Amino acid sequence: MSNVRSKFSMRGRAAPHDRRFFALLAALCAALWVACTPPVRSTLPVAFTPCPISGVGPVDSSWRQVRASGFTFCIPGSWQPSRPASDSLDARSWRGKEGSVAWNLGRSESIGPPSRRVDIVGTVATVGGMPPPPPSPVPPMGRPESCSQPMSTPYTVDSVVVVVTQTACRGTWTTTAWSTAPPIYVQGEAHSAEDAKLLNAIMVTIRFASLRP
Repeated sequence: MSNVRSKFSMRGRAAPHDRRFFALLAALCAALWVACTPPVRSTLPVAFTPCPISGVGPVDSSWRQVRASGFTFCIPGSWQPSRPASDSLDARSWRGKEGSVAWNLGRSESIGPPSRRVDIVGTVATVGGMPPPPPSPVPPMGRPESCSQPMSTPYTVDSVVVVVTQTACRGTWTTTAWSTAPPIYVQGEAHSAEDAKLLNAIMVTIRFASLRP
């Protein structure tokens, strides 16, 4: 009778090596789940940094400073990111009720290849404090579906020549601030001439010196 009870007791409990096997299996499953689960990239910026620039139209400390690769610029504080941020840089694309803006390295496709001619309006201006804002947005010519010729205005900030190119086409105002050294650009879109003026204010907040060693 005691032998029967002993066998029944052994069958009712897992042997020590079985328990170790199940524990190892659970650990492997957990490790595989972590390894195979893609990281969730946040669309929020690393931190809200108030814009240090003031005196340019609506720009004040309520605006947000965007940390791009090698430069910074400012946007309205109410604008939200529409693309993921990285560990050290803010999102590349932002959107608000007035329009949208995106930054990147290289040359914008709307500007065209380096061989394409870009007419520059005016002379390069260097201002100790704040560069003058670009001209008012170019209005659409003739019918709503027509497009205006691009108009470009250069200015110098932190020893870098930045060119602001503006155009209007089919009810969309596009403003692009770009540089060839370093090769960067910030491009914004708005759907009224009044909102396009806000893009002008954004473009003249571009700064390079604060990121230099």
